[in-house]
Amino acid sequence: MKNLNVDFPRAVTHFEAAMKSQLLIKTVFYKRIFGGKGFEFDSYRMYSPENDDAGLIDWKASMRNPAKTLVRQYVEERDLRIFLVVDVGDNMIFGSGNKLKNEVAAEITAALCHLVLSSGDSIGVVLYSDKLVKIIPPSGGMAQFHAIVKALKNPNNYGGKSDMKRVLKYLLPSLKNISAVFILSDFLNLDDETLKTIKTFSSIYETAGIMLRDRVDSSLPNIKNEVIVEDIYTGQQKIINPSLIREQYQAYSNEQKNRIINVFKKTGSDILDLSTDEDFAISLSKFLKNRAKKRKFRNN
Repeated sequence: MKNLNVDFPRAVTHFEAAMKSQLLIKTVFYKRIFGGKGFEFDSYRMYSPENDDAGLIDWKASMRNPAKTLVRQYVEERDLRIFLVVDVGDNMIFGSGNKLKNEVAAEITAALCHLVLSSGDSIGVVLYSDKLVKIIPPSGGMAQFHAIVKALKNPNNYGGKSDMKRVLKYLLPSLKNISAVFILSDFLNLDDETLKTIKTFSSIYETAGIMLRDRVDSSLPNIKNEVIVEDIYTGQQKIINPSLIREQYQAYSNEQKNRIINVFKKTGSDILDLSTDEDFAISLSKFLKNRAKKRKFRNN
């Protein structure tokens, strides 16, 4: 594969600006985005108007201490360990717009990593296709960020048939003390066994999905002429007329997408449906804000 068309500095600054606009940086909401399956109460601490949402105040505890306004502190607020599972298969090396899916996924990965690491927490990444291409165990510090960016920029790390089932089965027994796992993929052409594996994985680990697709993954262009399409894995070619099968193609795509979303919902997990022609910074920050709000009510 050629060099990637990515701009990591812009992706990081744009995403963190979007997060600040949603009031998610340097507040307890940040911790609620990434926390584990449950919050373990640890102690009370003083309420900070600059860093805490007023909805987090424990009024009963504060009334017992009239001179203090208190919020609950949970174990997850101290040290988070996040893990990103990123699809780098041939299916991601595709795009009908300015960027390929894998290029957008790389920028999202870098932006999330910088956010976590700059907040003093730890993050790790696995890049996978038909094999485990690169594993970077969770760690903190900017040296970790540079190691992850180096792996994301390496064109040799891309290609091969995507096998999500294999990587999730490998990770199931091996992740230790992980607060949350984010899976970045287009989630295309997943069989029933893979969907079952996602369900099992999500029931054990706090999991969120980022389903990143190109517009052509969901709808064929309105072309009346015949075109040749090729299977990226088998090389098999077919001649199709997009205008004749657009409705069936879109219906199949929507059905497949809904199956993925339902698997996540059944385990109480979150999934973002994202297109490569969207501003990922805005869409992702809104998704994370909604996730934080849901977790606030779930754990209070």
